[in-house]
Amino acid sequence: MPQLLGGRLKDVLIVVLVILLIASWGYFFTRPKPPTYKRLTDPEVLVIAMDTSDAVSLDPARAYELTSCLVVNQLYDKLVDFAPPDYTEIVPEVAESWEVLPDGVTWVFHIRKGIKFADGTPLNATAVAFSIKRVIKLKQTASWVLTQFGLTEDSIKVIDEYTVQIKLGYKVAPRIFLSCLSFTVGAIVNPKEVLAHQKNGDLGSEWLTDHSAGSGPFILEKWERESEIVLVANEKYWKGTPRIKKVIIKHVPEPTDQLLLLEKGDIDIAWSLTSDQIEEVREKPGIKIASRPAFQKAYLGMNVGFKPFSDERVRDAIRWAIDYDAIIKMLKGGAKKLQTFIEEGILGYNPATPYYRDVNKAKALLAEAGYPNGFEVELMAPPSYPARDVAAIIKSNLEEIGIKVNIRLVTAAEMYEKYRKQGHQLILAEWGADYPDPDALAKPFADYRVKQLAWRNMWYDDYAANLTEQAAVEFDLSKRLALYKELTEYVLDKGPYAILYQVVNQIALRTWVENFEPDPTFFLLDLSRVYKESVYEVVP
Repeated sequence: MPQLLGGRLKDVLIVVLVILLIASWGYFFTRPKPPTYKRLTDPEVLVIAMDTSDAVSLDPARAYELTSCLVVNQLYDKLVDFAPPDYTEIVPEVAESWEVLPDGVTWVFHIRKGIKFADGTPLNATAVAFSIKRVIKLKQTASWVLTQFGLTEDSIKVIDEYTVQIKLGYKVAPRIFLSCLSFTVGAIVNPKEVLAHQKNGDLGSEWLTDHSAGSGPFILEKWERESEIVLVANEKYWKGTPRIKKVIIKHVPEPTDQLLLLEKGDIDIAWSLTSDQIEEVREKPGIKIASRPAFQKAYLGMNVGFKPFSDERVRDAIRWAIDYDAIIKMLKGGAKKLQTFIEEGILGYNPATPYYRDVNKAKALLAEAGYPNGFEVELMAPPSYPARDVAAIIKSNLEEIGIKVNIRLVTAAEMYEKYRKQGHQLILAEWGADYPDPDALAKPFADYRVKQLAWRNMWYDDYAANLTEQAAVEFDLSKRLALYKELTEYVLDKGPYAILYQVVNQIALRTWVENFEPDPTFFLLDLSRVYKESVYEVVP
């Protein structure tokens, strides 16, 4: 009997074991597999698509185009800078402090210790003096930003290893000079490396066209024309190595191609989408829009040498005839209302916008000026978007008050050549600040003596010109800003312009890009602040 029970127990145990084995097999071989993840983007590589065809040279002494200056600002440091998103306060960079001596023209800059160029060479006062003297000696287009102050090579002196003296040719409001030093032409280059590549006394300019010798957050790895510009992180950067280790700027001139690459996730930033394309992707998953008013505006210039425009009432009639709201609505977020010559974001900005579409008032002013039936005028404008569409709105607006407008669409090169010779009647143009100070706008718009916009429109107004000159040498900031308020209001009422809008930069980017701030200028973008989040998707 015990033997029989033992046999049965054995059989039961075998059956239980078999059941457990089957159950285990089912568990291990039929349970769901853990998901597989695919990383959608490399967090250490930032890819930008834009039209880079305007780039001529990456030498800071020569760079003067959007792409060139954008890249140069990633490669070099300057004495002073601006800290985005605030462009009203100048901050120290290579110079940790500075002062103006009692004569009002002698500046002393104290250089920060411990900064090194990418090759390990210390950045000192000698490098600063060399860099500024180099700009003066090479006399390239961008050099005017510094030489306008009467600087010569003898104006710059090394006091000691970390002190530089710069003597201006005349007194100027301190903020003007400091703002100009923030332009990329003020970049500090490595004398040792530059002189090692000098050819025929060019101070290394040919070599610096597609190489870098700076202390900035990135180093130029390569520039393949009409293909891409590649930057790599500077491991010796004194503010800390950027989180982005490589920046690839791809030459993609067509906005449509930029859009397709952005939607596929092949690029991180699409630089120049149209307003319609921005609206198309604004709500798309994985894409966001970063926007900021730019230091750039569109305006209608009226040549006072054309008889009807010599009468202030006619110029005022045109300002009252324009439908500003219709123009801004057409640009779909790419513009904001502005009617004074200093843009929002720059010290001295005047938010006054008194003009709006009032057909009856415009007609009355024309009649009062002796043109009850209007007159005929030619409007020059570039054939590109949005200028051609803005020109069409203006034509319709002016014809409603009796002014017959003949639109002449010409290339920007041809248009500006004629404009510089005062050869227009009406012109639709844009203007941007060369440095973030009201002086950069007051001079062209109000002072005919500098032979820029006021002169081109034959508006020889001594009151405006004198106010501009007075503001440029006023050391007291509050008094200086009061002068610009008076000047902006005067030009708004008396000047030869109808300022239409301030451009709003709209940049489309993937949502994994963080801390990207659109640059209102064309030379202050700082990519070292940008970083990317790692984003994954489940692979089916």
